[in-house]
Amino acid sequence: MPQNLARKIRSVAAQRVIGDKKINDTTWQCCGNQYNCHEGIGRHVHESHVAEIQQWQDQLWKEREQQDNNGSSKEFRRRRAPKGGSDPIAVNCECPPGTSQVILFYKYIKIDDPAKYAHQHQKIGEQLDLTGKVRIANEGVNITLGGTNQAMEAYLDWITTTDIFATDPFSKEIGTDLKALNDRRYQFFKPSKGCRHVFADLSIKIVDEICPLGRPARVGLDQLSEASDRVQKLEPEEFHDMLLKHRDKEDTLLIDTRNYYESRIGLFQGALTPQIRKFSRFPDYVDRNRQALEGKTIFTYCTGGIRCEKATAYMHQVLSPDTKIHMLKGGIHNYIEWCKRNDSDKPSLWLGKNYVFDARQALALADDDSSPPVSVCQRCGVQWDIYQKCGSTHCHLLVLYCTSCATDKVYCCNDCKSSIRGDDGVCECERKRRAEEMKPLEVH
Repeated sequence: MPQNLARKIRSVAAQRVIGDKKINDTTWQCCGNQYNCHEGIGRHVHESHVAEIQQWQDQLWKEREQQDNNGSSKEFRRRRAPKGGSDPIAVNCECPPGTSQVILFYKYIKIDDPAKYAHQHQKIGEQLDLTGKVRIANEGVNITLGGTNQAMEAYLDWITTTDIFATDPFSKEIGTDLKALNDRRYQFFKPSKGCRHVFADLSIKIVDEICPLGRPARVGLDQLSEASDRVQKLEPEEFHDMLLKHRDKEDTLLIDTRNYYESRIGLFQGALTPQIRKFSRFPDYVDRNRQALEGKTIFTYCTGGIRCEKATAYMHQVLSPDTKIHMLKGGIHNYIEWCKRNDSDKPSLWLGKNYVFDARQALALADDDSSPPVSVCQRCGVQWDIYQKCGSTHCHLLVLYCTSCATDKVYCCNDCKSSIRGDDGVCECERKRRAEEMKPLEVH
């Protein structure tokens, strides 16, 4: 083993751990402390997180062994947008209603050659004129795509015959009746209203994790499989009924595993909403609040299920054995679809809109995408749930300004409006969010 390569692997592993703690360009948070220089967080990580560095080293060596040596995966590892850029949050198109759709699905499964699978997706995506985001790792796939109904049908016919779906009943080749097949596909691939224009392009990337928790050894495929014995995946109706049954019990917690800007415009009644800005902060939230979580009955949810898989697996690893952990199978998306098909004797427990990571921004329970907002305009306080981006060049926070209060540019706070950044490198709004994130969970 060349010493320079081993040093490089160690260095990259340490930087991955440091990156998991990063809030912005000049600030890191870890173990309840804030660090304002790379040297400080680096020293802390090397002294206190040796096990995490080793975990990343092990993963990086495995990935290197599995990659081919001809460089075929490099094109799928580049940054998809310029540094500091972000995705659009509004869309205008003239696609006829009902002629197109967006699908959302994930699958945790061992993929030996991510580069090969990425090339296959590039080819089929171009053939069918699809747009969206395809994330592929050794641990599985996380995919959101937009296109015409015909194109999406052809894509599903293709992907359900690939190796990762070899044991699943989604292929037309298995000889089942078409209605049963379509029902199974509907539940798993989660189609919704939309078209190819809700994405800027087709982005295909090979990544370390399809859902970045940042703890690869603590929560990998083996741990996800092990957690399935203890974590109950509840169908929407069962999740609904159990929430009603447990809603008044003091030992029950309902936790939103999404980011703060998602839960801000939509959530389940009575949910705890951690003020995290990225999913890799969720383990720290659990660690800080372990005493309040242990021994409880915990229900979790996210957009489509992928984050709950890792969030619940992590809790399974670190919380006491008497903690009962549940997750909503298929996420908010499948719960809303169940509500649409449900009789009126079971009114929805969902409030507001389901945030999605494309230009549609959010989906509502009502077919016309109307839903009483649970959030308000940051300036005048009127009910409002349509985001805009902060106009500052260094801040991409999403802000809620109604049409009456919005000008050509909106800002999350006066700091951004005046182009001020504090000694910690962030604006007033982000500083307040961080303080909220660090508040201890208080339960009775």
